[in-house]
Amino acid sequence: MYKKQESKEYEKVSHTQVSNINFFLVNLTYRPPHTHHDFEIIQAIEGELHVKTLTEDFTIGPGEIALFNPDTFHTLYSTGSHCILLAIQADPSFCAAHYPAIQHIQFDTANVTSGIPFQEALEMIHTCFNLGYNYCRGEVGFELRCVSDLYRLFSYLVVHVPYHLENESEIFHSKEKEQRFARIITYIHQHYTEKLTLSELAESENLSMTYLSHLFRDVVDMPFQEYVNSLRFEHALLLLKKTNMSITDICLESGFSDSKYLNKRLKAACNLSLKDFRNTDSNLDKHVADKGEEQFFYTPEEGLEIMRKHYHFGGDK
Repeated sequence: MYKKQESKEYEKVSHTQVSNINFFLVNLTYRPPHTHHDFEIIQAIEGELHVKTLTEDFTIGPGEIALFNPDTFHTLYSTGSHCILLAIQADPSFCAAHYPAIQHIQFDTANVTSGIPFQEALEMIHTCFNLGYNYCRGEVGFELRCVSDLYRLFSYLVVHVPYHLENESEIFHSKEKEQRFARIITYIHQHYTEKLTLSELAESENLSMTYLSHLFRDVVDMPFQEYVNSLRFEHALLLLKKTNMSITDICLESGFSDSKYLNKRLKAACNLSLKDFRNTDSNLDKHVADKGEEQFFYTPEEGLEIMRKHYHFGGDK
């Protein structure tokens, strides 16, 4: 029986080329709520990216930068057909030997370049782009250039972006909140094909339904039940395409009580019946109107070719 691959809301970042630093270029449509232990700096190269955290909701365009503190949930999605991003992930200890405070810094906003004077923002944009460009080129000594660029980038951040130093109590409570939501999201992705209610989740976390409902809508940008149904819908469409299961069995396997809701949702999404959708030869992705995680990672060679088209950001030539 076909099973949907389990989603990972906690992302474990590996640092392969440069110690404590990870870099990649990605073509992203949607990245569901997730977190990791690293600082993450995102620069839009092409297209526009919508960013949502527990406290902020904003859009960045080409060249602009978003910054996420360690262990902070964030959701990313393109506002158009695609968005190419440069991503830099750095372990909080990457410069602790020279700047110990880095391990306790919490930047107060993820929307970095919007509140910075133009000239300073431009220098930050050039530095970020330069880091990615050197990483992709991989020439002799690129590791030193990348580390130098990252130090310079964080020097701009601590000067121009508001931040505070977390004390032990703040660290505990913020991490507790993030870990709680991680448990909730993980549980949903593991059990969405079963009976799942907001009241049961709220009770298991000792929260009120009202608080959890607002928290869920703030983080995921949709109501709890709509999110669960979107997972079930995606799962059902995959079963329609990948298996010969009956419509009834697919509904039961996906968590729907009958085919009426599934039929209605598919009709609204792509104006097809369940039978027509199963028989069409069109690509599955073109028919799914709901958000499904879509990311395409470029190789360093592909990334270099893309970045060479964008010298208007500046950087080493």
